[in-house]
Amino acid sequence: MSLQAKIVSVGAWGHDFRDWQDLQNLFNGLAFEDDGAKGPKPEVIPANERRRAPLPVRLAVESSWQAAQNSPFSPEELSCVFVSALGDTQLTDYMCKVLAGESKQLSPTKFHNSVHNAAAGYWTISTGCMKAANSVAGYEESVSLTLLEALTQIENEKIPMLLTFYDAPVSAVLKGLLKNDEPFAVSLVLAPHDINADGVKINAEVLQESAQWPELKNCSEQLKALYENTPTARILTLLQLLMMTETNPQRTLDLPLSAGSSMRLIAS
Repeated sequence: MSLQAKIVSVGAWGHDFRDWQDLQNLFNGLAFEDDGAKGPKPEVIPANERRRAPLPVRLAVESSWQAAQNSPFSPEELSCVFVSALGDTQLTDYMCKVLAGESKQLSPTKFHNSVHNAAAGYWTISTGCMKAANSVAGYEESVSLTLLEALTQIENEKIPMLLTFYDAPVSAVLKGLLKNDEPFAVSLVLAPHDINADGVKINAEVLQESAQWPELKNCSEQLKALYENTPTARILTLLQLLMMTETNPQRTLDLPLSAGSSMRLIAS
């Protein structure tokens, strides 16, 4: 079965970029002038809540807000899927250390922020969105599994969706599992393929054959390192595909889903 959708907008925030235009500049070999920001400050989250929000939440909400603002939809119209490889590993590490100690008194705020759907919660509450919100943790296959989830929903329900891929620097104790040491977030707004709006059409098909993550080519060394070390940054390969459609009308990308299955994407 073929799944179809149209990508109508992109949001982004990372160590070397602050929005989609910055990210495109990096792909094109242009340098980013560092503004010294340690993390995003999403204006859509009220100030009191923003001060208590951990970095992964702020990353996810900032890129989501950018994508929503650049799309033909209001945030209230968008169902959403948020994905992080293993969630907020800093808070997970904190809670394990406290619970393994003698006091076992967790910070209520940190416990509140530790749940995997924290980013989705901050987003839907801040924007007043009442649509369905899913949160995914797919480790190395986080990107492909989330794309499959979203494309399936769009095909069956004919609805626009927000997809947000985000990860913060991993806790030291989990460096054996993950290597990411930079903040990263990218959001896409997808819509039914026949919508009357500018965008790039995506056709997807699930294949019963294995695939490897493709190499990210023709980009800066910092983007290559980000792509290799951060599971959710694998979405960069799709973003590069979107940029290539300007010079090549049809491009194909195979992404792994599991040991024996993959997903083929065709952008046009």
